[in-house]
Amino acid sequence: MPTAVELLNVSKSFGAIKALRGVTLGLEEGEAVAFLGPNGAGKSTLLKIVATQSSPTSGTVKVLGRDVSKEPEAVKRSVGMVGHGSFLYDELTVEENLEFYGGFFNATRDDLGRVLEMTDLKRWRRVKAGHLSFGLRKRSDIARALLGNPRVLVLDELFSGLDREASDSLVGYLKSARELTLLVSSHSLERLRELCDRGIYLRGGRIERDVGF
Repeated sequence: MPTAVELLNVSKSFGAIKALRGVTLGLEEGEAVAFLGPNGAGKSTLLKIVATQSSPTSGTVKVLGRDVSKEPEAVKRSVGMVGHGSFLYDELTVEENLEFYGGFFNATRDDLGRVLEMTDLKRWRRVKAGHLSFGLRKRSDIARALLGNPRVLVLDELFSGLDREASDSLVGYLKSARELTLLVSSHSLERLRELCDRGIYLRGGRIERDVGF
């Protein structure tokens, strides 16, 4: 299979803090990979770099053959990202937020309906984002990330704030979307084993283990 994500000797420093230390790994297209490790291991930093939300201090990162440092805009069009913070506008409804972000991808009404159905958000589509619970807001951000039909989906702390039913729905959808390359972090090892083929354990900014699930 072609390589979807490639990191070569990637390091990231925040002043004296070394978040990543010479990480090298490759992910094939269609792989679902879990990133695990204690807080401060470097998981979120690695995922943000792949999604072009942060730049490596050194090393090379390529997504679908494109260097994230040299072609960030091209990479962004291929990557959907859901992180700890929300990208939704509080004063807009769920549907209005999706329409706004959908404009960047020429999304159709069918595309909006698809992501609302997948995240089970139809009944809340006219609720302003500022009035949503944490779990509903997380689901809305996942819907936003899926609008552009990304080939690589980065999900940091995917199951945080989601109830069992919402988690079941997302796992089912993501498992069926085998064309997607998934990079997922979560503290729920049980859920990650359901969804992912492979687990990469980070500690101190380095890969400690890389195992099949």
